[in-house]
Amino acid sequence: MTSIRCLVLAMTLALPAANAAGADTASGHYRMGDERFEVKAGVAIRLWQDAERATFGVVLGEGPFDPKAAVGALDPLDAIAESAPRDSGVVLLWIRPGFDKSLEFGSVLARPGSFNTNGDGNERVTIEGERIRGEWVKPSTEFMGKTWEMTVRFDLPLTVVADPGQPLPADGGAPGKAYRAFLDALAKKDRDQVMAMQAMPADMVEILGADAILGIFAMNHPSSEGEVLGGWIDGDRAQLRVRGKHDFGQTVRGRVEMKNDGGIWKVGDSAIR
Repeated sequence: MTSIRCLVLAMTLALPAANAAGADTASGHYRMGDERFEVKAGVAIRLWQDAERATFGVVLGEGPFDPKAAVGALDPLDAIAESAPRDSGVVLLWIRPGFDKSLEFGSVLARPGSFNTNGDGNERVTIEGERIRGEWVKPSTEFMGKTWEMTVRFDLPLTVVADPGQPLPADGGAPGKAYRAFLDALAKKDRDQVMAMQAMPADMVEILGADAILGIFAMNHPSSEGEVLGGWIDGDRAQLRVRGKHDFGQTVRGRVEMKNDGGIWKVGDSAIR
């Protein structure tokens, strides 16, 4: 056999293996007591990227999932999970670098039931190019009178979630300036000013009251030293990417919704962790 024919044959034989190595896979199961579901589908996304760290999110479950549900969402991972059929089983994984820089499960949330835990150091997660691969086998464990167990394996592309609207400048433009003013008022515990700068639903404001809302905002936003790192704008709606130190010293990152109310940008909901 000529060398050229040998090369063609070798390449042909290698194709199935190469395709299998790059195949999108999600498998495993979750069980809590008598409730159980199989993992049949998954979506992975990059939740955050900056010079300090990157975090990733993976949704696994019965599926199917719609990645487009993440477009414009404050919490894109949750939006993808909610795109699955009602009451179907899902597991949400928040993946971050640990102290030794290896990737770990910072949080694991299973639904239905909203059972929340974290990795145990035995999870294995790697990123190569634009793919994320992971495996975790959690044997049967006691939890509040029940036993639970979970096995997940995934090899998925990092789906790109495009921002809607137009990109904002690095400082967030006018919505970013309004948000920084909000953080200043929050740091001063200026209740009247904070309330004038928020855009929560009126019924929620009436039910909770100003003092409770002030406390909620203080727990869910960085201090006055928080940074705005761009975002997008679409008419009277904008979304900011923010990062900063919380009052207890931890760096938090996430997204903040801004709404234009009669020409004034006000702070709506947020997803910062």
